[in-house]
Amino acid sequence: MFKTKLSLIIIIFLLGLLFVIFNKPYPCIEFFGNKNNQCPNILIQKENSIFLYNSKLAEIPGVNPIKFNNLEDYVEFTNWQRSQDINCPVLFLQHSYDAQGNPIYKQRPSPTDLQGGLPPTPPLYHEIAPVSKLFDANHDDPPYNKNSLPGFDPNDQYIGLNTPLDKMFTNNSNGISANPMDPNWGGGKYTQSLIDKGFYKDNEVSIST
Repeated sequence: MFKTKLSLIIIIFLLGLLFVIFNKPYPCIEFFGNKNNQCPNILIQKENSIFLYNSKLAEIPGVNPIKFNNLEDYVEFTNWQRSQDINCPVLFLQHSYDAQGNPIYKQRPSPTDLQGGLPPTPPLYHEIAPVSKLFDANHDDPPYNKNSLPGFDPNDQYIGLNTPLDKMFTNNSNGISANPMDPNWGGGKYTQSLIDKGFYKDNEVSIST
């Protein structure tokens, strides 16, 4: 029994040794690489021209970098690359000047999207700002000052906040507002039509001469 196990171990060892000796390993293929280094990797916008560089190759006038006179020419070139199944990741840099007048290169998302420091795509949803209560000492002593207007905000503490006072100008049954400061403003003709109908009659002031 022991001899049988020993013979089996020796046979398996010899088979493994023969496999290692005569087996030719397949070359490792890196799909993100380019073995001939023909892929440009730097795009620079300087004034009205666009230059496409390949930092892995020597600079040759007219060849490396490739000069495009406008953005349309570069877009046409990238469309041709995609049609030939050529996908080259490119770092886009924009030539500009700092506050001291020194030339610098700023990284941008793409030539068609120069939002420095901003996401290249808009948010997928619109977040509604929460309602912030108005804290007014003039209204903290009921029943006095009931239904009166809110006090003056000298320190601008409510600028940019969504307060109950904002609903007076934005809430409307038909979705159209007569207030020019409202995003749902119906226009000048709509506001004038309400004035002609007497909608603001109680707010009119007559000046006696």
